[in-house]
Amino acid sequence: MQVLQVGAIAYSVAALAFAALALLIRPATWEFSSPATRLWLAALVSLAWAALGAVQGFKDCFADAALYAFDIIQLSLWLWALSAVAALQGLSSAWRRAMRLGVALALPLAAALLLLFVRRPGAAAAATYGLSALGLAVSLLGIFSVEQVYRNASVPTRPALRWLNTGIGGLFIVNLFLFAESALNHSFEPETWAARGLLAAVLTVPLALGARRLEERWTQRLFVSREVVFYTTSFMLVGGYLLLMSLGGFYLRSNGDSWGRPAQVFFLTAATLVLGILIFSGTIRRRLMVWVSKSFYTNRYDYRAEWLRFIRMLSGQSATQSIQQTAIISVAQIIGSEHGALWVRAEGAEEFQSLAVWPDADSPAALPAYNGSDALVSFMARTGWVVDLLELNERPALYDDLHVDDTLRRRFAGGIILPLLHREQMYGFLALSRPPALGSLNFEDRDLLKTVGRHLAAHLSQDDNDRRLAESRQFETYNRLTAFVMHDLKNLTAQLQLVVHNAEKHKRNPEFVDDAIATIANSVDRMGRLLTQLTQGQAVEQRRSVDLAELLARVIQRAANRLPHPTLQVTCSCSTEADPDRLIMVLDHVIRNAQDATGENGSIEIELDCEGPAPRIRVRDNGIGMDETFQRERLFRPFDTTKGSKGMGIGAYQAREYLRSLGGEVSVTSAPGQGTTFSFLFAPPRAAAPRTPGR
Repeated sequence: MQVLQVGAIAYSVAALAFAALALLIRPATWEFSSPATRLWLAALVSLAWAALGAVQGFKDCFADAALYAFDIIQLSLWLWALSAVAALQGLSSAWRRAMRLGVALALPLAAALLLLFVRRPGAAAAATYGLSALGLAVSLLGIFSVEQVYRNASVPTRPALRWLNTGIGGLFIVNLFLFAESALNHSFEPETWAARGLLAAVLTVPLALGARRLEERWTQRLFVSREVVFYTTSFMLVGGYLLLMSLGGFYLRSNGDSWGRPAQVFFLTAATLVLGILIFSGTIRRRLMVWVSKSFYTNRYDYRAEWLRFIRMLSGQSATQSIQQTAIISVAQIIGSEHGALWVRAEGAEEFQSLAVWPDADSPAALPAYNGSDALVSFMARTGWVVDLLELNERPALYDDLHVDDTLRRRFAGGIILPLLHREQMYGFLALSRPPALGSLNFEDRDLLKTVGRHLAAHLSQDDNDRRLAESRQFETYNRLTAFVMHDLKNLTAQLQLVVHNAEKHKRNPEFVDDAIATIANSVDRMGRLLTQLTQGQAVEQRRSVDLAELLARVIQRAANRLPHPTLQVTCSCSTEADPDRLIMVLDHVIRNAQDATGENGSIEIELDCEGPAPRIRVRDNGIGMDETFQRERLFRPFDTTKGSKGMGIGAYQAREYLRSLGGEVSVTSAPGQGTTFSFLFAPPRAAAPRTPGR
């Protein structure tokens, strides 16, 4: 009785499995001769067959002959469905006729033997034996037919047909074993009969995979969300696991004598713990979701759900995360990556700098910058490929033996590097760690990643443009402000000119007055040039060759009236092409900021060297310093100041922009409490034109 109850549970599970199978392979068109319709009818009959087995397990109300007859009907319908599949695969007409003949003979013979069993009680044993032999013959015919269909199948359909043949062939093999046993012993063994129900439930999985993959037009476009399939599959797997564990515990209790009960408790407790670990394992969950997507859906991704989630993440930026970090997360969630980093092309330069990492375990400054000519950057810019580091390690020739630096290989071992292309230009790139359940990238993964990469580049580029537009509007406000200043400058210039004009008439100390006149004349000249700049809206430069050592001496002299006094160290004699007054203003601004950030007992060192191909000026102080966030986000941003109303926040910005206009660059090294070093790298001096002999 206990074995029958286990069988009832097994056949109940099989009935649910065949019901799900019938729902999944529901045909798109109701053509009686089509494989889709026949497979669906066979699944419905198998559902009734499993329900009959469940009733038999609970009530034990059917005779063996009735069960045998229904087994034969079920197998005949699967053979009938297989004959339709064989017609599409080009199987010989003779073998197809044999399959149809077998079905045509099996059904009336089964009905006749069942009727003999009912009408003639004395012939019950003969009828039961005849049904066993008939079931054995149908099973054998089915097994040979499965082999013939697969052998004659075309190569493109074999992967899908492999699943379908596994399911149908499995049903024939299981029943062959049972009918052979019945022919020898005149009945099924209860344990074998109960196990068949569970095996039938398992075989619905390859049946579903084969039917859906073999021909997509067989099935209706009935959409079942991935979440529903995922949780349904999880529920079935958990249920099957608990059923097997219960059977194992029952076996231990029945055969363990005095230690059976403790062994059962220990076994079930351990099984429950293992189940809990599996349920809460992120890796197992991701692998199951990938299996569901591959097995039950034409496409690996639910593109509608993925795109909505991607857009929702980008538009719903958190107050605690930068837009760059949000960009990383929006792509990482698609493939299940756990961390990533973003590189973006620096404004006005060919260098790609790391702007954000996720999570915030490290600083972006810890990651290297990449030049536009770097092998990785140029490869992605040329091909637009998603670089799979795992595939690169295994098949380097596929990527033209691309070299990726050790930092990326070590930090994102086996990860993915996604180019961010905007208007067919490299805006930046994104590096993501490889999730355990991803496996190898296929065309769907690559197409989806490249698509979101382009959208991400457009999104980040738009954010940059919005920021630049806001800055330009601030500059417009600043320019309007200068219109009010110009009136005062005109008055001041007129007054100074009058002083210079009348100085000779009112001098008392000739030397003092001469010096005052020279100073005032210089001020008049400078303010006149400033007035011209404000009037024309652009800088008026007078570039010439400037001796940097002499210019630095003048800068230090101007800064000598404040503490601490800067010191100068010159290791070479060099010059550059620049407007000396503007360059003095730039250096004077940096030195004054260093004096503001350094106590009176501190130190400011100015160094001029020519170690490389171009001259370099370093302004080093031991002041309060700046953190990485301030350097990256605020230092060179115009109109952003920490001095309140005392400053306008454009000095550092003007210094960098002027050096760039000269072909140079400004870099900063600083840390809180450790001082700051400003480095001014000038453009390499132009080589003198070769002189023509004889001239």
